[in-house]
Amino acid sequence: MGGILFARLSRFFVFVVSGLVVLLPVHGMQKVQEVAVPSLPDIAMVHFAPGKEPVILYNPILCREAGPALCEFYRFHEYAHIELRHHERDELSRQEKESEADRWAAQHAPFASVMAAYRFFSAGGGGTPIHGRSSRRAERMLARTETLSRFAGSHSLPEADRQLAQGSTASQPNGRTPLVFGALAL
Repeated sequence: MGGILFARLSRFFVFVVSGLVVLLPVHGMQKVQEVAVPSLPDIAMVHFAPGKEPVILYNPILCREAGPALCEFYRFHEYAHIELRHHERDELSRQEKESEADRWAAQHAPFASVMAAYRFFSAGGGGTPIHGRSSRRAERMLARTETLSRFAGSHSLPEADRQLAQGSTASQPNGRTPLVFGALAL
């Protein structure tokens, strides 16, 4: 991880849904420097310094514990704050900014990452007073699954995707009770 966020991305995200290749254009995504900060009390955050480019800080230890798919969702969530120019939008509350960032990430992150976030939030992880209850965060993931479900037809999706699109609240796969680290619970 480290280096330049999304440097590996081309001008399109490519998804395969039931044998169909779906190209989603990526417009305006800028390269953002990522900096590993093992002492960061949260999995990731974006740092805005006046007159400088934004920087995404991430905790590599929490990312490793969360797994690559969930960590990638959180990276997209932070990227959303940049794309949505939250540092310039004082008319929004912090809670509104976090809600927007979740929805943006749900629409732009790879589907596997959105599924990982949905499972994580449905199991009670990731809720904070600023980000909202875990169950509300899980609901924000459903816009993406409903779009794919309408496109592909819910019967053509794999069972896990179909349950996700129908709002199933799957338990945490490893059966652990979530531990809370800032906005990330493991």
